Amino acid sequence: MIIIPLVALLIIIFTVMIIIFQRIMKQNVVLATRHIDELSQDYTKKGREINSQLEETKQKCKEMIDQARQEAQNIKEQVIKEAQTERDKILAEARTHSEEIIQQADKSRQLLLSEISERINKEAIDKACELIQNTLPDRFKQEVHLHWVEELISSDFNELERLRIPKDKQEIKIVSAFGLSEGQRKTFSKKLKDVLGYDTVPKEEVDPKLVAGIIIHIGSLVLDGSLKNKIQERAKNIHQQSSIE
Repeated sequence: MIIIPLVALLIIIFTVMIIIFQRIMKQNVVLATRHIDELSQDYTKKGREINSQLEETKQKCKEMIDQARQEAQNIKEQVIKEAQTERDKILAEARTHSEEIIQQADKSRQLLLSEISERINKEAIDKACELIQNTLPDRFKQEVHLHWVEELISSDFNELERLRIPKDKQEIKIVSAFGLSEGQRKTFSKKLKDVLGYDTVPKEEVDPKLVAGIIIHIGSLVLDGSLKNKIQERAKNIHQQSSIE
């Protein structure tokens, strides 16, 4: 009879132990579930943070790429602009250099034409003087010669007085188409003395190629009253008038 109560007590004790064990297990399961939930929330939070950081990183990368593209575009435009500026500068320098070459070539051409024209004029004047010398009678040439000598004495010597001629001794030479008469020689000596301030005996030379007139050399100064010089002056005036017209 004692066994039955013991068995019942054991059953009761076992039942209580099972209940206690169930409660302990339930508490452990709850705690474990709560911990899992906390871990899950933590992982979710971290996942959100990671996604947020990833989006921020993507945005920053996009901004960096856009900025790099913009900077590359700006550099490209700057390089193109500088290249265009350099090209324009080179073209302007080349154009200026070409214009300078053209101007220089034109100056050379004008100079050459001028030299040719002067040479032609000189040869034409020499030829004209030669033709006049061979064509005009000596008497006529002498009359023209005397007229121009008197003109030189009366007018051109007045121009000499206005010039500052050095007073030191200078070589004086008179080249005449015809020989000087004694009266002309004395007149020239007096005029030269008035201009120079001292007596002088000029060298005389006869050059029939002058046709008429004389040339007086006072050092480096030349007083030209020859037919050739008058033809040259007349040709020069005609050329200037033609250029103006």
